[in-house]
Amino acid sequence: MVLTISQTRWKYEPAVSLSSAQPPEPPATLHNNPENPFLVIPGNRPLVALKGARNGYIMLAPAAEITQYADLPSTLWFAAQAWAAILEQVGSPRMYTVILSEVTRHLHIHLFPRWPEDELRGTALFDGRDTQPQPPWTPALQAALTQWAQTHQVSLG
Repeated sequence: MVLTISQTRWKYEPAVSLSSAQPPEPPATLHNNPENPFLVIPGNRPLVALKGARNGYIMLAPAAEITQYADLPSTLWFAAQAWAAILEQVGSPRMYTVILSEVTRHLHIHLFPRWPEDELRGTALFDGRDTQPQPPWTPALQAALTQWAQTHQVSLG
């Protein structure tokens, strides 16, 4: 995959190396917090992601428990931008980025797409993620997620 930046748009092109730089090694140990869903995802990659029920919705986090913004790795932001570009290219007119980290102190990003058929917008759409019917993941976007995770060194949970 490659993500190119023009002055007006991000562009996602699958199956091309994003960069020749090697991603940082994941931490050797993780904090032992059984209430943190991000720490139970198997794998040895520096980033982890949980799929939400909504088509395209993921929660992205470092593999190590991080609670301070200054400690967040730059690879997290780059992977988030790449996923947003993919969602835009498959028809999401808006992608919401939410960072709260209240339930789980481990800093993580909710990447939540709005689709053209959505009647709700903004926080109402995000707040309804657990109470409203959600569009299921499509096979095409599931395949894109798998490829994105491989490219950006993300273990999927």
